[in-house]
Amino acid sequence: MNSKETDNTKATEKDSVGLRGAYLAKTLKNKGFGPISWVEQTGSTNTDLLEKTGSGNIDRAIMIADFQTSGKGRRDRKWVAEPNSSLLMSVGFLADTKKINLGVFASGLAVATCTALHSLGFEQARIKWPNDIVVSGPPDVEQAKLAGVLAQSKLVRNSASVVVGIGINVHPSSLRDSVPERRVVSLSDLGEPPDRVHLAETILSSLGEINFRNSSFWDAYRSLSETIGQHVRVTTERIVMEGIAKDITKSGSLLLEDNEGAICEVTSGDLVSLRLL
Repeated sequence: MNSKETDNTKATEKDSVGLRGAYLAKTLKNKGFGPISWVEQTGSTNTDLLEKTGSGNIDRAIMIADFQTSGKGRRDRKWVAEPNSSLLMSVGFLADTKKINLGVFASGLAVATCTALHSLGFEQARIKWPNDIVVSGPPDVEQAKLAGVLAQSKLVRNSASVVVGIGINVHPSSLRDSVPERRVVSLSDLGEPPDRVHLAETILSSLGEINFRNSSFWDAYRSLSETIGQHVRVTTERIVMEGIAKDITKSGSLLLEDNEGAICEVTSGDLVSLRLL
């Protein structure tokens, strides 16, 4: 095989982690990403990138792992996945807090993931506010979680280092019963699962096309929302609210209409659809 053919060869998850990372770096070099690394095992891809803050530029840097020993979900829940069963990926961003709302980066990765999954034939994937990726079944079957998104940040004056991680269930895992969510689904449950290298490439390619400052971004988010229009219950750190999810603001907040017709803006919380109750 000549060098040109070798250069064009796609890497797969059967290749070494070094080859996978090198392939993604070369394929996505025009998308504005920084260094891309793929490792067999780490504590947490989010933590790895955050620890580089101050010692290196993490803007658009990417870390992917086959297995995490200390993966976390929202509200410090443990993210559990067997080796090679999920795409575990984190992306770093540098931002000026005076110019952009930091929550947009997690929403951006959710939009990019849904867009990529739709292009791969998994059109059932939708966004459950704030940024979980879910699949809905018939009216009498509750939503199943396909992927979770977690954002963490470090602030220094007006500058922020933001790391957004995603865990996508690609293959079935015997550990799914230990996840707090009531229902968990993998891409293998929905159809022929993509190779994890190809999945990462497709998501990152989609992410590289997003302009976070363009108002059309939130239009894309709304078009992928599974939450808008649903009767929901939201639990925040202080209260529990029920009502109809009316819209998502340009800062990523949920506009909730309560039973008296009042509109409340919810910036964060755990959401449950009540369509089955």
